[in-house]
Amino acid sequence: MNTHDHPAILRILAATEGSAPAEVAIECAAWLAARTKAQLTVLFVIDARRLVGHFIKHFSEVLKSDHSEAFATRVRNYYQTHGEEALRRAVTICQRHEVTCKTELQTGNVVKLLGEAALDFDLLVLGRHGEDEEDETGFLGSVAEKILRSVDGPVLLAHRQFTEFRRALLAYDGGWPARRAMHALAPLAVMLKMDVDAVELVGEGDPTTALSEVIHYFKDFPVHLSTHYLVGDSHSLILDHVRETGSDLLVMGAYDDSIGERLALGSTTDYLIHNSPVPTLVHH
Repeated sequence: MNTHDHPAILRILAATEGSAPAEVAIECAAWLAARTKAQLTVLFVIDARRLVGHFIKHFSEVLKSDHSEAFATRVRNYYQTHGEEALRRAVTICQRHEVTCKTELQTGNVVKLLGEAALDFDLLVLGRHGEDEEDETGFLGSVAEKILRSVDGPVLLAHRQFTEFRRALLAYDGGWPARRAMHALAPLAVMLKMDVDAVELVGEGDPTTALSEVIHYFKDFPVHLSTHYLVGDSHSLILDHVRETGSDLLVMGAYDDSIGERLALGSTTDYLIHNSPVPTLVHH
């Protein structure tokens, strides 16, 4: 099987809401675009339904704007300017990586718009936290979860600091989401020359067969692969392995379609995303 038959990263969409964590995501997306030769688009969404916390925090700035305009117009113009400034900063970040990026500013439901826009891209990059994370008006908590559930493709959640990816840890359980995550990782690992460490969490005496699928799949890719079974029932073992091996990217499937997983709100996914010490590449 030729590696060109597998999905590649040709188009990257990065979302920003102007916060420092979002700009780390832009940095990550620009670095990826430079190394994969992918086309990069940066999108800012003014989400009127989620502006309350942000509006209160920046109320005095809005009041300082043009007094000759109606208040609603002043609010709209403030956020238009806020978005344009955030996109200008994104362009500057991309220029540092010698990448040309397209910018877009839209108004609407951030989850709906990102879900629709991501259909035309191979990878969506977000900051794990937003400017107003305590109010969940950025990309944290319920918003991040809704975005992850709505995007039928790989989503990269950047960490608080940008680091280049050299070693990826694939958390694998044999489920379809994990397979899709593996399929997204393999060509990316080739392009970025990353080592890959695949792990499966198993109970004492449980069968250990899932990683044979990973070994079989990766034989078509020029990637250094290692595999480990982690014995125990705590998902913290996966994060411990991330730290012990010096991995700088965690890759996993997310939100299995089973009823139990839906009722648990993807507890495993949420735990790993919120506690991972490194960026996470998620596919459901």
